[in-house]
Amino acid sequence: MAGQSHEVRIDRSKTLAEQPETGHNRWHEAIPPVLRVRPGDRVVLETRDAIDGQITPSTTAADVAHTDLGPVHPLTGPVYVEGAEPGDLL
Repeated sequence: MAGQSHEVRIDRSKTLAEQPETGHNRWHEAIPPVLRVRPGDRVVLETRDAIDGQITPSTTAADVAHTDLGPVHPLTGPVYVEGAEPGDLL
């Protein structure tokens, strides 16, 4: 029997801080999952670039020099997988 499909879509016109329900910028046990899935389910996660959209095709070298490194490392998730145990391949 095929599992369910799940998606986490992001609005790239907004920063992670403006869409905290889609992810975070660190791993911590207190961060609640954005999805709960079962083995066999299909999951599609959209992700952000490493500095959350601050560099675009029109960005100049001067812009890069003034990039805010505070909001770096945006992560989509976490995802809770029912029955998963340490060492399982997901």
